[in-house]
Amino acid sequence: MRRTIIFPLALFAAGMAMFVFSRGYAQETEKEVIPIGSQRQLFLDDQWLISSMENVEVLVHQPQRRELSDIRNRPWEGAGSKFHTVLYDPEREIYLMYYVATPGENVTPWATKNMYVCYLESEDGIHWPYRPLNMVQWGGSTDNNIIFEHEMNFNPFIDANPNTLPEERFKAVASGMDGVMRVCVSADGLHWTVKNDGQPVYQPGTPNAFDSQNVAFWSVTENKYVLYYRAWDPRGFRSVERAVSDDFIHWTKEKMISVPEDEVPKTGHGEFYTNQIQPYYRAPQIYIGFPARYNDNGITESFKLLPEQEEREIRMKVNPRFGTVTHDSIYFASRDGYNFRLSNDVFLAPGLKTLYNWGYGDNFIGHGIVETNSLEEDEGRELSFYATESSFTADDLRCRRYVLRIDGFASLHAKTKPGLVVTEPLTFTGSELSLNIATSGYGSAWVEICDLEGNPIPGFAKSDCDMIYGDTLDRRVSWHGSKDVSSLSGKPVILKFYLCEADLYSLVFE
Repeated sequence: MRRTIIFPLALFAAGMAMFVFSRGYAQETEKEVIPIGSQRQLFLDDQWLISSMENVEVLVHQPQRRELSDIRNRPWEGAGSKFHTVLYDPEREIYLMYYVATPGENVTPWATKNMYVCYLESEDGIHWPYRPLNMVQWGGSTDNNIIFEHEMNFNPFIDANPNTLPEERFKAVASGMDGVMRVCVSADGLHWTVKNDGQPVYQPGTPNAFDSQNVAFWSVTENKYVLYYRAWDPRGFRSVERAVSDDFIHWTKEKMISVPEDEVPKTGHGEFYTNQIQPYYRAPQIYIGFPARYNDNGITESFKLLPEQEEREIRMKVNPRFGTVTHDSIYFASRDGYNFRLSNDVFLAPGLKTLYNWGYGDNFIGHGIVETNSLEEDEGRELSFYATESSFTADDLRCRRYVLRIDGFASLHAKTKPGLVVTEPLTFTGSELSLNIATSGYGSAWVEICDLEGNPIPGFAKSDCDMIYGDTLDRRVSWHGSKDVSSLSGKPVILKFYLCEADLYSLVFE
C-alpha cells in the first residue's frame, strides 16, 4: 500500500549544521545552492531538494510481509522478549541478531534480574537457526544462546570509526532499570567486555531515561559517536533525546530531537515508544528512524472487536494499558541529526493479519537495515526489516521479516497525467546521473538539466534526453546516447524530471 505524505509549507531545517550552502548570484536574484556532491538523494520529504511539483506527490511505501525469522519460546525467553538489533558483518559475511529475552507468560514484571541478551546468526538474513553458545548458565545449564545477563537494553553496532581498535570493532550501549548507561566492546560481536571498569558512563538525569531501546553509532558526517535514547518532553510525552561522544566513554547531553509543531505526537496517541535512528547506509548524511508509535484509545467499541480479548484481560490486571495500547511504526528522517520530519503516514501497520499484530509491543521494527537477496526470481537485492508480533500474548514472541525495495521508503510518484518535478539550484560532483526509478509499461521519464533561470542547457534538454522506462535501481540517464555530464560538474544547475506513471526513489551523480 502506498500513501501520500502531506507536509506544511514551513522550511525544513533551515541553517542545517551538516550542510554548507554556497551563493553565486546577483543580490536581486540571490538563491541558495545545495551542494549534493556525489551523495545519494532520497525523497523522504518534499522540502529538501524539491522546489516545486506539478501532478506529482510524495508517496510512502510499506514493507511487504515475509516469513517468520524466529519464535522466541525457549525457556529463558518469553512473551516479553523485545528490542532486537540486526547487523551484517562484512568481514565474516554473516548476519547477526541481538535481542533482550524476558522469560514468562503474558506480562512478567520488568526487572533487570529477569532479562538476558540473546544472539542468533544467519548466512542469508532469512533463515535464523538456533544454536547453543554455551557461554552463560541459565537454569543449571549453558545450553542456550545467552551472551549477557541483567540488561533491559543492549544495542550493538559495528564501529565505522577509522581509528577504532580491532578488539573494539563492535560496540554497544547497555542499560537496566537504573537510568544509567554502560558501554561494551567486542572483537567478534559475540564475546563482550564492559568498558570503564564496569561503571556507568552516562546518566542524563531525565525521568525514565533509557526506558526503551536506545541506539548509538559512529557518524561519518559528524565524526563522533551519537546516542539517541528515551526521554520525556516537558509536556510529559514520550520523546527522544540526543547525546554525543568523541571516545565512547565521555558523553555530552545535547537536547531532544525536534519535529514540526503540527507533526508533534499527542499524549497517549502517536508518542515515540522507540526511535531506531541510524544513518542510511547508502546516504549516510541522512538519519532515518522507525519509531513505534504508542496509541491508547482506551476501552471503546472498536477495542472490544480486537483479537485476544482473554489475553488482554489478563494483561490489564497488571496494567490497563497493556490491554488497550496498540503499536504501529512510521519513519522519520533528519539531515542535521536534530530536526526530524515524520512520514505523516504509517510505514508498518498492523494489517489484516490481526491475530498477532494488534497488541501492546507488536510492530516494533528492530534497529538495523540490512540488504538480503530476494526470494523472488530475478529480483536481485532488497532491504530487510525485522518486527515483533504476539508480544505479551502467551509464552512466546514472534519475530517476522519484512522487505522493501532498496531506497524504497518513499518516491516522487506521477500517475497517468504527466507530472513535473523541479529541484532547487544544486551543484554535483560526478560524470553520470543514476536514478532508482520504476515505471509502468506505459509510463516514462525524462530529465532536463537547466541553468539558474530554468532554461535548458544545450544538449541536456528534455528533447535531447533518451526516454526512460522500466524498473531499475541504477538507470544511467543519457542525452542522445551520451551519459557524460562531467562538463556540468561543480556548476550550479536545476534538474527537471518529467514523469508519467513513474516512481522516482533516489538519484546520485556517480
